[in-house]
Amino acid sequence: MRHAPDWARFASTHWERTPTRLRLGAPLMSPEQAFQGLVSVSAPFRLGTRFRALPDVRFFADTARLRAPGTLLPGEKDADAAAYLQRVSRKLGAARGFQCFVEQPLMVDYAQWERGRAFVDGVLAHVGVPVLPIVSDLWLGRFGAPPQGAARREHHARFTAVLHGRLRARQWTKDARKAWTVEAQAGDVLYAPSHVWQEEASDEGALVLRLWIPVRGSEPLEAVKALAVKLLEAQGEQDDTVPYLPYPGTRGRTRVPRLAHAASALRDVTHGPDLRQLLRISWAQRVSASALEPVPPPRAHEPLEEDAYVRKTPPGRVVRMQDSPGQWLWAVNGHAFAGPGPFAARVLDALAPGVPVRVGALCGLGRGAAQRAQVRTLLETLHALRGIERVPSKEA
Repeated sequence: MRHAPDWARFASTHWERTPTRLRLGAPLMSPEQAFQGLVSVSAPFRLGTRFRALPDVRFFADTARLRAPGTLLPGEKDADAAAYLQRVSRKLGAARGFQCFVEQPLMVDYAQWERGRAFVDGVLAHVGVPVLPIVSDLWLGRFGAPPQGAARREHHARFTAVLHGRLRARQWTKDARKAWTVEAQAGDVLYAPSHVWQEEASDEGALVLRLWIPVRGSEPLEAVKALAVKLLEAQGEQDDTVPYLPYPGTRGRTRVPRLAHAASALRDVTHGPDLRQLLRISWAQRVSASALEPVPPPRAHEPLEEDAYVRKTPPGRVVRMQDSPGQWLWAVNGHAFAGPGPFAARVLDALAPGVPVRVGALCGLGRGAAQRAQVRTLLETLHALRGIERVPSKEA
């Protein structure tokens, strides 16, 4: 049985102070489901590298990356993580280490993403939600020395959750004044603050999920710059030719219209309302996802009949904020949309976690046909984004 950590004690004693090991009693998420997810995301990478693709799958033999790993990646014939480790060990030889590494594995499986989000919720409830995303990666392998090219992120605290096997981690402070080694097994989670480096190794093989939480650095500036560039690109025509200036030595001041126009457009963007609105949308999405991004896609939209029953989905993370007079911004599980105004609070109040409510009764909270139609649209959107779920008629 999995045990919840004492997050209040963790936040006051260890957060950004000292490393520690959390003993959950059971893996953070099912190793069987995590392995099947690894099989699924590996399939497109068997023939070679896919550039700018997420999730991104890489395979390392010893410390070298193989660009076309083929059957060395997990496949349908591998029953589980242990069977995969045995198969690849036989194929490569017992003396060679290997690692299958996936960046952003949680974005394709809502159940696993939700377990990761529920875990980070514990600490975020005490330290706050970062304005930058939490990054996840997953690795499965057996190696004594860390592969080249595996993730190593500065300015991030890190949770390392062992889902299968055993792990040996060497940790040291960034000033190299102190170093130590800690071991972990399935059901353990290692925490390292941002000022501590960590390198993992596993002689017998392990399946490990890591969660990187941003705590330091200049990345917030980069996030704002990215949104500003997005607005500039959306303004219209893009000329990809490079301006040329007169040859050095020409006297007088030279004006470059393209650069002057770009500077003027950037000034307009940073002083206009669109950038502030994009920041509000980004923040609403991030809070509703507990910063664990990218988020899984919505499920298929389906109509909700009057006699259908629904209930709020734990943890039921719904964020609402006023975007502008008369306009409300909603976000659920990392997805934002324009929703109804203050009257919709009655709908949320009626959706107590775990309590089935008839759709017709919820629609009846609207005053007049227009509001009732808005409630129905809202419920169907919440269902698609997994903010609510259908309740089987027998259970209702």
